[in-house]
Amino acid sequence: MNNSRTAARTTLAYAIAAFAALGAALFSVLGISINGREMAAVAYVNGAPILDAEYARARDTMQSGLARARTTDDNMRALQILIDEELIVQEALRLDLGRDDRLVRKNLVQALIRSVTSLNSADEPDEDELRAFYEAEKSLFSSPRLVTINVARAADGRASQNFMTALQGGASFEQARADGGLERVTIAPRAPLGKVSDYLGGSARDAVAKMAQGDIAGPIATGNGDIFIWLRKDEGAPLSFDQARDSVETEWSRRRDEQALEKYIARLRHNARIKIIIDPETEQ
Repeated sequence: MNNSRTAARTTLAYAIAAFAALGAALFSVLGISINGREMAAVAYVNGAPILDAEYARARDTMQSGLARARTTDDNMRALQILIDEELIVQEALRLDLGRDDRLVRKNLVQALIRSVTSLNSADEPDEDELRAFYEAEKSLFSSPRLVTINVARAADGRASQNFMTALQGGASFEQARADGGLERVTIAPRAPLGKVSDYLGGSARDAVAKMAQGDIAGPIATGNGDIFIWLRKDEGAPLSFDQARDSVETEWSRRRDEQALEKYIARLRHNARIKIIIDPETEQ
């Protein structure tokens, strides 16, 4: 029985992947929201409605790839894709793939994040907000800003403390890293500031942007442990607001979305019943 259920889950997971590949161009444009408006249904699948708005977007998407006029067959294919999607979603939920399958869980998380951040997309900044943001974060926008940094990663809180104690005692960054047993993280010299987030995450990039040459920052929390950064060399001059405006707006929007997601997750935590069995401080 367990084997048959596992096989069914595996088969369905492959079906989901295949279906997603087949309809990727369509579904990426549909933009279906979990907070969708109540509208007339064009079909029902086991009682679940397929809304007219979804069908209209599907038909428009179908037409965008055609050099000819849309036909009734095109309309039927768009509707069938929506029906098949709903059938697959319902079967995935029946088999509890949202809980058991890592790929499905990841896609659910990403879908919810897109939904949460899209709710704030209409909140666009005016010029005064963008200029104020630019003035507060001018160091982020340079032409180009190249940095040479040394990075050390601590395995745990004790290693972080040992590192800081060594620095306070007069040790160099590298000596403190070696004495504390921290891992050296290799970053190519003269790396563009924007690339620091690719290597170490956005928090590290933001920290480097505010550092002066010779500064040491840390501990900075990342998904792979706390890190310390020594800014050895800083090259580049800030762009004017007009030169950097597109980048300023992009960064403003990114931070707005991050803040919206943080508030949403904080509300989920507040309303949830969470019971932690282990003591993370004692887990190895």
